[in-house]
Amino acid sequence: MGGAAAMGGLYAAAKVIEPVAAVAQSGGQGGKADIIIENAKVVTLDPKTPRAEAIAVAGDKIVGVGPRRDLEQFRGPATKIVDAGGRTVIPGLNDAHTHFIRGGLTYSQEVRWDGVPSLALALQMLKEQAARTPAPHWVQVMGGWTPHQFKEKRLPTLAEINAATGDVPCYVMHLYDRGFVNKAGLRALGWNRDTPDPFGGVIARDGSGMPTGLVIATTSLVSLLSVFGKIPKLSPEDQVTSTRHMMRELNRLGMTSLIDAGGGGQNYPEHYQAIAKLAADKALTVRIGYTLMAQRPGREIEDYKGWLATAKLYEGDDYFRLSGAGEYTVWAAGDNTNFAKDPIRQPPIMEEKLAEVLTFVAQNGWPFRMHASFDFTAQRILGVVEKVHKEVPVDKLRWGLEHCEGISARSLERLQALGGSLGIQNRMSLDGEAYVEKWGMDAAADAPAFARIREMGIPYALGTDGNRAASHNPWVGIEWLVTGKTVGGLRHASDRNLLSREEALKAYTANGAWITREEDKKGTISVGKWADIAVLNEDYFAVPESRISQMSAAMTMVGGKIVHGEGAFASLAPTALAVAPDWLPIKHYAGYGRQASVDFGPRFAGLGSGPDDGAHRMVIEGRGSDRKSGSRASGR
Repeated sequence: MGGAAAMGGLYAAAKVIEPVAAVAQSGGQGGKADIIIENAKVVTLDPKTPRAEAIAVAGDKIVGVGPRRDLEQFRGPATKIVDAGGRTVIPGLNDAHTHFIRGGLTYSQEVRWDGVPSLALALQMLKEQAARTPAPHWVQVMGGWTPHQFKEKRLPTLAEINAATGDVPCYVMHLYDRGFVNKAGLRALGWNRDTPDPFGGVIARDGSGMPTGLVIATTSLVSLLSVFGKIPKLSPEDQVTSTRHMMRELNRLGMTSLIDAGGGGQNYPEHYQAIAKLAADKALTVRIGYTLMAQRPGREIEDYKGWLATAKLYEGDDYFRLSGAGEYTVWAAGDNTNFAKDPIRQPPIMEEKLAEVLTFVAQNGWPFRMHASFDFTAQRILGVVEKVHKEVPVDKLRWGLEHCEGISARSLERLQALGGSLGIQNRMSLDGEAYVEKWGMDAAADAPAFARIREMGIPYALGTDGNRAASHNPWVGIEWLVTGKTVGGLRHASDRNLLSREEALKAYTANGAWITREEDKKGTISVGKWADIAVLNEDYFAVPESRISQMSAAMTMVGGKIVHGEGAFASLAPTALAVAPDWLPIKHYAGYGRQASVDFGPRFAGLGSGPDDGAHRMVIEGRGSDRKSGSRASGR
């Protein structure tokens, strides 16, 4: 990880280096591949074999990487040959901090505004969805967007939301900043002038004291999530299906792994039943490392003592495994996630409570990760970790701080001395404008300070923080790392803090594997590692910087199984999941909205034809069955 800076010229150098084959020992002893991907521009991120033309896969592992002629030894009568058509092939993406387990349960219900280019289109989506949403369900937009992405450069008004949705309840949440409840929603909630303000927020009221529908978070995101908690949910069975749909969308984006950071109201084990069922049924198409997050403020030690009595670190399998504690180990140690507001000052009891929990989990050998957006928070957490470390060494646990947009040089030095790492997310890509307005451009230039982090050799990995605080699309974060720009076009990062495309890719692949102690199994395209691979629709190293966020995969493989395929690769992938009931938004809207606006024609660019045009069906329907062994799929 400390050599991340050296990755900058890897791909450029690889262009003039003749590929060298890396093969498994069994290959020379008659072992044959199940699949060979050839005619590819393989970027392995493995310094031993940085560039290749072909990949041989046997079972769930990579057995050969190199020139096609050198992998001929793996070809047998049943080997399936996949022609990549000259496409760029990368290791499957790994989101090192997301909230997938929670987000998957409601994904199919949500109207996703991620990347939608105009407020007019966003409101049109609300209008269409209101027309098909049956009672008692709501139209809901649960984050991942910013008004700065809209050409109008503003938030919707309550009047606009009411006009679009009419008598159908609707809730629109903007990050963890504010929420909009329409008139029908206020009636469904039963709010009136006697309704108290929610914990951590305020309800805007008119001159007579009646709620207007605007809810503003002041000190806690709980104020917004308490509204969401009252919205009718899908049945348990449909929640499982919703999770499968979200996995398919992640696969379409080239993602093969993630670290789930837990969440409020996500108690173990009861709220893990849907994902555990999918894991037991061998139905997961992304690998999940999950952390356990304390649920009861003030009683966190009871949560962890109860969990550690039955749960074992790294229990599970290669697709679903417990990887530690966090991102909140003690609620009093966290800070707010709204860059426009002052950081929350933690209560004096925080240190005592945090020391108790960290000592306990460290004694049991558990890694832990803690939310700290601002340096004030990081300083106090580090003070506790330093105290705990004197009694129970933590420097080998691969523990870390999460977010860290405002972390200072001194705090980085303290973190490094304790063997800590950083989990960084691309929230600045959505909320950078608010950060600049509140803290100034000089502070935003180092939010975060990648140049210093790389120079010090501190391990770091990137995540999306999806799908409320940011989009679940990792390419949004990769574009932000490369350009230093928000999705609204504001360049906030200094030149010294930009990452090369190779470094950005590594941050979303190999670096996350290190966090979960799986660097020997995934993160690079290397012999002996899992065959977790993405064949991209476009050349990541050649597309304009402004198009990186619109990248996707033509084919995605996890553990040697093709889990996503489109176009020439569609027949190799599983058939599309049926969307039921028909009113669900995912049946009517493509994936990441910004890509849809660019790639899928007038429906998304100009509010033209209806929601079920053929371009959209190409995204969510029409997957064929696997080809027979030995067949060839051309990607040309």
